[in-house]
Amino acid sequence: MRLDLAQIDWRVINDGVMGGRSRSSFSLDQRGLHFRGTLSTAFGGGFASIRGELPHALEPFEGLRLECRGDGRRYQLRLRESDDSNAVAWRAFFDTGGGVETITLAPGDFVPVIRGRAVEARPGLSERRLRHLGFMLSSKQEGDFELTVLAVETVGAAGPHA
Repeated sequence: MRLDLAQIDWRVINDGVMGGRSRSSFSLDQRGLHFRGTLSTAFGGGFASIRGELPHALEPFEGLRLECRGDGRRYQLRLRESDDSNAVAWRAFFDTGGGVETITLAPGDFVPVIRGRAVEARPGLSERRLRHLGFMLSSKQEGDFELTVLAVETVGAAGPHA
């Protein structure tokens, strides 16, 4: 199932919530979702992100396929049940180059984290009602960044939700 990126209510969440100075923004057009900005490690910073609420929960999947164009940096795709920043996020890293790439992430590529720290979470990813999708850049490498997400789609079915 292909997600309609334009139907997601996106918002920016940067390290300013912790005193950092990173800046980011997003825009949508016929080519996709554009996430761009400047990463700063000043004042304990070093992350920029966007997150959006899906119109409906993701069905369990065997893979999540991204079509994107990046800038050579390593980004994160994050899935959540809730918008609560203190709740578990399921994080998977993906590397980008300069051209359009297709990247498939399996459920096993996602690790449960809270504020970037790995935690144990039961039930597993496939039993969760995932309602939020996000992209994050977290790095000690300062400077401009840009990720264009052309498409996100689920691949296969991994069984019913609990």
